[in-house]
Order: sequence, then structure tokens, then C-alpha cells
Amino acid sequence: MNTGPAPCFSVIVATYNWSSALALALSSVLDQTEQDFELLVIGDACTDDSEAVVAGLNDPRVRWINLDHNCGSQWGPNNVGLSQARGRYVAYLGHDDLWAPRHLEAARQCFDATHAEVLAAGCLLYGPPTSGLRALTGFFPNDRFTPLHFFPPSSLIHTMEAAHRAGGWVGPEVSRTAVDQEFLLRLQESGARFASTGEISVFKFNAAWRRNAYRLRDVAEQRACLTALRENSPAYLMRELTTALRAASEDRLLRIETPLNAERGATVGAGRNQAFKGSHRQAAGPPLVPDQTLRFDCEDEFAGFEWHGLEMDAGGTRYRWIGPCHQASRTLPVGLDRPVNITIRVVLEIQDGLLNTSSLSVNQHPVDSTWVQPCDHGFEWHAHVDPTHWSDADRAELMVTITVPSTHRPLDLGINDDRRWLGLAIGWIEVRPA
Repeated sequence: MNTGPAPCFSVIVATYNWSSALALALSSVLDQTEQDFELLVIGDACTDDSEAVVAGLNDPRVRWINLDHNCGSQWGPNNVGLSQARGRYVAYLGHDDLWAPRHLEAARQCFDATHAEVLAAGCLLYGPPTSGLRALTGFFPNDRFTPLHFFPPSSLIHTMEAAHRAGGWVGPEVSRTAVDQEFLLRLQESGARFASTGEISVFKFNAAWRRNAYRLRDVAEQRACLTALRENSPAYLMRELTTALRAASEDRLLRIETPLNAERGATVGAGRNQAFKGSHRQAAGPPLVPDQTLRFDCEDEFAGFEWHGLEMDAGGTRYRWIGPCHQASRTLPVGLDRPVNITIRVVLEIQDGLLNTSSLSVNQHPVDSTWVQPCDHGFEWHAHVDPTHWSDADRAELMVTITVPSTHRPLDLGINDDRRWLGLAIGWIEVRPA
């Protein structure tokens, strides 16, 4: 237990089995121009080498605490962090997000100037790499926070007193909405005064927007961002703001708003996000039986930014457009214990010849494919998959991934005034034993 003088800031980092991202996030904390902080890294029952990453920092301000059981989201680790925090102010950082060097300094200046109890730092959110999407949060119209204006925990700094008055974080079983939004609601309802630092100092690479982020554990985006911040933070921020403005001009700037009458409960939303980002594996599907053909029609399921919403053509065929990402996947509840043939119904292509330059993979293994044009409109895309030499994990499910070289707005192609970024329109997928 640290018995020295209380720091100005207690920084809480909740983490779960992603040590390579954690190392980069912690580096961005240690790079702060404001150095009067303690850093509490709370593992959500981690089983990887995250503890060794923390120990390797060899900094007396940094503490590691690993929970005995997994809470499934940040609310549990954040509450443990609050119980251990000694600072006047508490800041949070997601283990796959980064801070600019002035993040804590700007917060301290804002607390002194506004006497607020809760601050939002400006945050730039990055869509999946091929989507071109961006979002900005942490700014309030007329400088007045309402629950509509959500900002992520990596942007949140509050006084210790405000957290105690709000009753801390609560889990999805009792939360009215997502646990991070619920905590903002509780802070507001307890009478806390909100303000914005007015500076963008948070860079968020949302795992909930990246399919299987926790399985792939790719930190290339974070590493490039941290390197650029260290080389020249002001220049990097200007470049990224320019990219965000371009995204706005191309219908790629997202509006982040959270209405309180959300249709999904917090528990449902948490489970959906866990499945999509790959932090929790779903049960294996049953294998195909001989002579069995399974057809999977389009469903209006959560898919990040890989698919647009469900549509229907004049003949009654349901389909979804790929976009704005160049890569879109569907995970089908089928176990792969034998070779299979896959047929994909391509209803439309946004540009002639796009299918020619598109490709297929199954469980991240590239597969050869051919397509034919049946008598009616559209195409049938055929692929043969032999999983004989794949690992057991790769055979537990069937994830079909379609990659297109580009997406386009119908507006730019002179088709109509549709401003969505589209690739191929996909109807059903059939799977049968080879």
C-alpha cells in the first residue's frame, strides 16, 4: 500500500488479456506532461502476461491488481480501481486507447478554470481501417451536457467526491443502458457539474467496431498513433483533424448520440458486443450431416460497419450491402468436420466488374472461388473449403468473409442520390457437404 502524499490524479486502466495493447496504452500515460499521478491497472481475471508488462515498467506509481473472477466488462475493474484510488481526480483509459501527452495537464487546467466535477476530453474515434469512418465526442452544444452527448470512459475525468456521490459503477444486470453510459447518467443525476476540456487528447480504437479484435489482437493502429504522438503530437493532431474533416465531407463522420429509450437492454448489448469483438467465444455449431444443405438468409444482426441494413428487391429477395468497410463477414453456426461447398448469392454489385476483383476467405483462410451468372439477375459465387488440416478452433464455426477492393457512393457514380458507401449486395449463403 502506498503511504506517500496523495497524487493529483488516479488513472484507472481496466484490462483483459490483451497485453500488447495494454503496453501501448500505459506508455501514453507515462508520456504525460502532467506527472502527478498514480496508475492503477486492474485485470479482469487476466490469464496472459499483462502482469509482467506492468512489472516491466518498473515505476513505483504503477500498481497491478488482478480480479479473482471475470466481470465481463470494465464496470468491475473500475470499481476496484475507485476503491484503491487516492487522487483528487480520477481518469480512465481503455487498454486499447491512447492519450495525447497533454491529456491530464489540460484536465487540471480545466478543473481549475471551471470548478466542474466531471470533465470530457475531446476524443477522436477511429472506424475500422478500411471504412474511412471517424467520430468526435467530448464537446457539448452550448457547453451543456445532456445524456444524449455520450463520451467514452477514456475521455472521462471526475472528482473522487462526484464518484462517491453517484455510487460508483454498476453492472449490466442492473444498468438501464450500457455500463459506461449508465455511469454518466448516475453522475448527472447526482448533481455533478460537467464541462469539456475543449481539447482533443483521446484516440479511441473501438474494439466493439472491429470484428474479433480480441482474437486477432492487432495493435498496428495504436502503435502507429503512439509513434506519431511521440514524434510530433501537434502535427499529428492537425493531420488527424484534417482527416476527420474530410470524413465529414464524404459522409463518413459518425454522430455519436445515445437516446435513453434504447431498444436493447444492457445485458443483451454486452453479449452482442462480446461476441462481435471476440472476447468471449460462442458455443460451437453442429457439423453438417451427409446430403444436408443449409441456407442462411440475411438477418438484421449487429455487424459493426461491415454491412448496411436489411433490404428487399422487387422479387422478394432479402439482401444487405457490404460497406462502408471493404471487408464483411458472417459467422454461421456450422461445425467444419469435413470439406464443404459454399454458394453465395450476390444480388447486385455497385460497379460493373467489382465481383471480379473481390475475394473470399473462410475462418481467415483464403479460398479459391468462381462465379456464374444464372438466368435471372445477380450472380452465384461458389467456393470449396477443405478444413482437414485446420486447428480444432478453426473448425468450431464457419466465418465467411468477403473482401471487396473498394466501396462507392451511388451519388458519385451517377446512379442516384444515395450517399452510402456500398460494395456488393449479398442475399443468402448456402453450405453443403462436398
